Amino acid sequence: MRFLVLLLVIPALTGCAPFPELDAMGPDGATPPSLLPIDELLAQAGTASTDPGPALAGRAAALRVRAAAIAADTPAP
Repeated sequence: MRFLVLLLVIPALTGCAPFPELDAMGPDGATPPSLLPIDELLAQAGTASTDPGPALAGRAAALRVRAAAIAADTPAP
């Protein structure tokens, strides 16, 4: 029962906290950034990068070879 009372009282007390001034968050007179159409942003981004799959597969194979070499050198307990 006490837990239920605390569960209801604590959120009620935090609701009484003062809300921060939004104007005090940034410099005075600062203008927000302008919104751009998505097509213009995509044009600036350029073409899509190449597929990282083959490079990652090569790295994974090299790591497997290293792991096998380490396992072969490690003496059994």
